[in-house]
Amino acid sequence: MKTRLKRTPLVLLLLAGILFISCVPALRNLWYEDVGTVVSAHPIATEIGMEVLRDGGNAVDAAMAVGFAMGVVDQFHSGIGGGGFIVIRMADGTIHTIDGRETAPAAATRDMYLRNGEFDPLLSQEGVLAVGVPGIVAAYEEALELAGTKTLAEAVQPSIPVARDGFVLDEPYAHVIRETAEKLKTDPASRAIYLHEDGSPLAAGEMLLQPDLAATYEKIAARGTDYFYKGEFAEQLAAFMEANGGLITEADMAGYKVHYREPIVGDYRDYKIIGMAPPSSGGVHVLQILNMLEATDVLKGKSTWDSESIYLTTRFMSQAFKDRSLHLGDSDFYNVPVDRLISQNYADSVVAVVMSETSAEVPETGASSFEWSPGSTTNFCVMDRWGNAVVVNQTVNLWFGSKLTLPGTGVVLNDQMDDFSAQPGVPNAFGLMGGEANSIAPGKRPLSSMSPTIIIKDNKPVLFLGGAGGSRIITAVLQLIVNFVDFGMTVETAQEQPRFHHQFKPDILFVEPDFLESMLAAQKNRGYEVIENGSLGRVQAIGWNEKAQRYEAGPDPRSILGD
Repeated sequence: MKTRLKRTPLVLLLLAGILFISCVPALRNLWYEDVGTVVSAHPIATEIGMEVLRDGGNAVDAAMAVGFAMGVVDQFHSGIGGGGFIVIRMADGTIHTIDGRETAPAAATRDMYLRNGEFDPLLSQEGVLAVGVPGIVAAYEEALELAGTKTLAEAVQPSIPVARDGFVLDEPYAHVIRETAEKLKTDPASRAIYLHEDGSPLAAGEMLLQPDLAATYEKIAARGTDYFYKGEFAEQLAAFMEANGGLITEADMAGYKVHYREPIVGDYRDYKIIGMAPPSSGGVHVLQILNMLEATDVLKGKSTWDSESIYLTTRFMSQAFKDRSLHLGDSDFYNVPVDRLISQNYADSVVAVVMSETSAEVPETGASSFEWSPGSTTNFCVMDRWGNAVVVNQTVNLWFGSKLTLPGTGVVLNDQMDDFSAQPGVPNAFGLMGGEANSIAPGKRPLSSMSPTIIIKDNKPVLFLGGAGGSRIITAVLQLIVNFVDFGMTVETAQEQPRFHHQFKPDILFVEPDFLESMLAAQKNRGYEVIENGSLGRVQAIGWNEKAQRYEAGPDPRSILGD
């Protein structure tokens, strides 16, 4: 197999500023070679991963290197101040699912975001009280020790010059800085990195220099995770928290542990679906909706979505998100009924109810003004020459997380505490509600919509994917799977199809542009309020092209500018 494009040295990508590459349709699907395939939301991170594969590293090595790189070139979405999930499927069939989700500090309390009995979202979304104990660095180390061939130092090393010497900002990154500039101004450390001295935001085409982050990466390379969790970084974070009324202590950092979860595994058509267990809700609900679809013949013989399949899938999405609000949370703290939710019997019972109804029976909600926050998450996938596959979803939650950068480190701190259910019946930044299962408790991990997924056919990985976009991750991943499996599309064509989304509350069907008006009219006639949205999730995927006999990277053509 030959490389589709001639190799471009990383230094040229940095100097020439070819960061717009991910937004140019003609230059998509760049990376598939004999050594393997990498897909991410940023070409510099993708190239770093490819270099690891070319140097003899396996998919786990490359994925962890990509993760560190995304923490440099995409830190408003994810980075070492956040957390994530890692799903690994080795060539021998062994599956590893690593939970590096953030945890609530030991001093966290159930009602910590209530003021006079009312939920104050600013407390859970911005500032020191919004920050959970970060977990992704520990997850990287665990993955490398479990299934990699390189060290943590080798994984972090390629990203150090990118942080130190800088890279050219693309328009999506510049857009996020502009949109968050007023909040970044209030944090001196963030202001120094992302704004000019006069307070104006850095613009597309300018260099983003992160010398403090480079120094932090160098310390991780030299001292390992002890520096981060038990050494200087932990001391700095704890001191910053104490000085500003936060909760995280050195003991919280030293006590952080990744968890190994039993993967969510099920069958769909002739394929095996592998997903992440709670506190990820993605593994449960992607499989749950697929089970419901398989219990009908609504997709049979079709090559794309039509009015009836959109309607039924919308109903199934709504049920899944209803179940999410009632039953999903950290399984170490709550008995999540996973087996029941992913059983075919449960799917059959839901389908029986839906098929017996003549309309959606959607109540009037008056929710037309609903606006969700843009999801600040990233996903990347790696396949190596030996058949090992890795999917990583990592996040700081909202854009620039808590809007705080830990002084002297260059690390953006997450606002993951907003993913807890701070008060029953009160939605978070993504309009998602929850109850006791996802209530706040010390050491507990908040529920997530991240959905890293690997799909197997005939003992061979044929599709691996995950997404960004908050609650829309689940439905975006679902639709790409259906496009690939049921409609027989290549991963690139599957990415290009318009998406729809429903999440139980608000009772609105969100759609991307390009759906036929007749399809939308049919949903309105069934009682749905339909609202057009520019972008419903961003999925990064690698798929097997049976005709071409090769794996192909399928980066999502959608931009955060559409959120």
